[in-house]
Amino acid sequence: MLNIQPGLMIYTLITFGVLLYVLKRYAFGPLQKIIDQRRDAIEASIKTAEETRSEAYRLLAEYRQSIADAKNEAEDIIERARKVGEDQKAEIVGEAKAHAHKEVESAREQIQRETRKAVQEIKDQVADLTVLAAGKVAGKAITKEDHLRLVDEALAEVDFDQLAAGGP
Repeated sequence: MLNIQPGLMIYTLITFGVLLYVLKRYAFGPLQKIIDQRRDAIEASIKTAEETRSEAYRLLAEYRQSIADAKNEAEDIIERARKVGEDQKAEIVGEAKAHAHKEVESAREQIQRETRKAVQEIKDQVADLTVLAAGKVAGKAITKEDHLRLVDEALAEVDFDQLAAGGP
């Protein structure tokens, strides 16, 4: 069954110890260095990733603030444009009203001039008809003084204010 040989056991232990020493010195040491370097690289990558993420959050916040500022500025521009439009509208309406008022006044003045002209023409025609009628009634030629007197009398009888107002 089991055969124990002390010499073989000593050589096996010595071989195991030498092998352990060689592995530790030439295999485990460099492997541990590689593992340590890899761990340091991963930690550096994680640190860089965290810094990048922090920077990304900061840039996102700045971007959102920029968007909010741009939106506020756009609203301000729209409000100013609306106000300028309303001011221009009010100015144009005011100018139009002033122009319309001026046109109405001009039309009234023209109507008054035309009315005075028509009244003067009616006066002249009434005077001529009065002279003609008086001449026919009297059966004689009228002197200039008679003519003026008859015109004044006829004009005194006519109500020109009523004629100017459009009455009978």
